[in-house]
Amino acid sequence: MHKKIPHILFLFLTVLGYGQVKLAISEVKDLKVNQRFKLTVLLEISGENMEQETPLQAPDLSKFDIIGSASERNIIELDRQRGTIIDQLVYQWVLAPKQAGKVKIGSVLVTVNGKIYKTEPFDVTVKDGERSQAVADNSDTDDLYLNLEVQNKEVYKNQPATAVLRAYSRNFNNFRKVGKIHPSTQKNVNIKPVSFAKSEIESRDGVASQVIGVFMIFPKEAGPVEIKPISASFSPKSEPVTISSNPVKIKVKKLPAGMPATYKNAVGSFAVELSRKNGDQLLEVDKPVNVVLKVSGKGNIESLVLPKLEQSPDYIFYEPKITVQSSPKEKGLTGFISSEYIIVPKKTGLIRVKFEDFSFFDPAHQNYTDLGVQQLELDVKTPQQIAEAKSTLEKVNDYTNNVLETVNTPVLQTKHLKVKEKENINWKIVAGNLALLSTFAMLFFLVTRKSEKKKLKKTPVLAPISSIAETEELIRKKMVNHLEENIEYLKILKDRKDYSTFFSTYDELLREAMALYNVADDKVFRNQLEIAKGPYFAEKYRTLSERIQMEKYAPIHSDEEIQQLFESIETIFSNINK
Repeated sequence: MHKKIPHILFLFLTVLGYGQVKLAISEVKDLKVNQRFKLTVLLEISGENMEQETPLQAPDLSKFDIIGSASERNIIELDRQRGTIIDQLVYQWVLAPKQAGKVKIGSVLVTVNGKIYKTEPFDVTVKDGERSQAVADNSDTDDLYLNLEVQNKEVYKNQPATAVLRAYSRNFNNFRKVGKIHPSTQKNVNIKPVSFAKSEIESRDGVASQVIGVFMIFPKEAGPVEIKPISASFSPKSEPVTISSNPVKIKVKKLPAGMPATYKNAVGSFAVELSRKNGDQLLEVDKPVNVVLKVSGKGNIESLVLPKLEQSPDYIFYEPKITVQSSPKEKGLTGFISSEYIIVPKKTGLIRVKFEDFSFFDPAHQNYTDLGVQQLELDVKTPQQIAEAKSTLEKVNDYTNNVLETVNTPVLQTKHLKVKEKENINWKIVAGNLALLSTFAMLFFLVTRKSEKKKLKKTPVLAPISSIAETEELIRKKMVNHLEENIEYLKILKDRKDYSTFFSTYDELLREAMALYNVADDKVFRNQLEIAKGPYFAEKYRTLSERIQMEKYAPIHSDEEIQQLFESIETIFSNINK
């Protein structure tokens, strides 16, 4: 869609209220040929024993081009004790007049409890539009519009709501022309992209649709909240344009009463774990120790306010390092957020490291949970106490370990022979250390004797290359295709979760693949793939490139998404290498 569809003010032209049934249709102002507009019908049925026996019967729309249609049904509960509810159905068409003149929009019919209800017909004046290139570009073949749908429109503050972005068009080829998707930025809402994978194309009443994005919405304030439109690039011609979805309103409920005094903003289900790194080592006064507070579970993990470390004269600490790892699931983000503190004890003996209380609201059970104060006991000693606690053998092992750490050989990884503290004596390791030291001495003696006897160094004579053809053959043998090696290296980086190196290695893999086709431009490379492998394969590569770019600059990387990316990379580039 090249121009934004003008917003038609929803004023009900006719409202027929027959007791407990209300049927209304939106007013339509004067139009121009090929000008799109929305026609909306509202049906409300309230009360008990009221049954809709027929679907809505649309008026004659043969004088309009039907760009798209959608419907939404809501059940509104007015009085829970009396059981009074309203069944509300909203049906909407996107239309464009085909010709100028006076056009009649007929009645909408529906049957409820054996009685027929209808709206009154009305006329719309359609004027000739300007015969410009803009009108020609606005044809059905280039038409596409976006619709944002929110599945749960009534949530608590900080509780996620799932939103689905769907594209509609009468031309299947238009779905390939949708590019980057840009969620809106607003202060009262945090929008987290879940997936940009495109679904299978669905078709209904001559209009095709495809899910092109799924998002998770975290409202930051209570009350009515409007989700701003989500935009996407669309390239029907040579120059891309920007199209936007509809805004969506949701109702954000306040958290219920009974909130603990220490409650911050956690909504979901969580657990807290407090630990220190290298827990088996002795703690020394004035020496740093790393303490980690980890909150894991499902909910608004990325925006959690973590419990803070309390001040104490027994220790000092520095600003924590915050680590977040999450992946979107059906009902929220699942993962953990942790804060790692560097603490320096200032006294010996038993000291307690205390954190603030942590509590959360569980919307599934409609209650608050207080996990209480988190604390960790540290037994701090002086350097003399640590030295006195070690036996003579442990002191020898410390000295041996220091030698083995600083003196390493390419033949043996001597660090594996280190003796761990507070373990039983392993005479095999002791014998191995002695044998290793003896081997060093013997090797040093033999090398010294051999270097004294060596007078001259022979220079190898290279066989001459007799012809240019032989030279070229030698160069071809030295040229190595590194595509498969890079794919294997990507797998190692994926398993290590070294995602920054993962994407830089992919760039190197892409350059080598382009070199096979003697091209350096991505667009030319796609054209070459389409010629060599077919349009379907080229489209798969284009989709992979877009996913790579979106995931490369994402603030948080999902393990599942990286795994899917690697599988696609392996499949596509292995085929390119054939």
